[in-house]
Amino acid sequence: MMKNAGTVLMYNCSGEQFSKLKQIFAMLRLRMRPVEPDRYHVSLDDLSYGKGDPAEPASPLPESMLVFCDMGQALLNQVLEIIRVSKLPPIPLKAVLTETNRSWTTMQLYEELLKERETISTQQTETT
Repeated sequence: MMKNAGTVLMYNCSGEQFSKLKQIFAMLRLRMRPVEPDRYHVSLDDLSYGKGDPAEPASPLPESMLVFCDMGQALLNQVLEIIRVSKLPPIPLKAVLTETNRSWTTMQLYEELLKERETISTQQTETT
């Protein structure tokens, strides 16, 4: 069996506009794991292995989010580049599974990414 190159946790990536994204991930042999709101309480690490029991569904994230798990930097760069040149619908929230965020839940990661985004947009406003 061919080894998977890595895993991508996918939030709100269903529907026609994401079929191309899924083709790209398949072509790169990435395992895709759509995460439903009933698993938002499970740690990202468990989600990356397809573990974690469903619970009371949380309210779904208002936007799409990707979390890249267990892939090398070179592959990650390649994936991000392909996404960029493929004119796919923008996915503003992307994260990489790290030692720090492995134990986080979906909501913790989402809140962290929102904070980061706010900080970045504040910095951009200050420099212009």
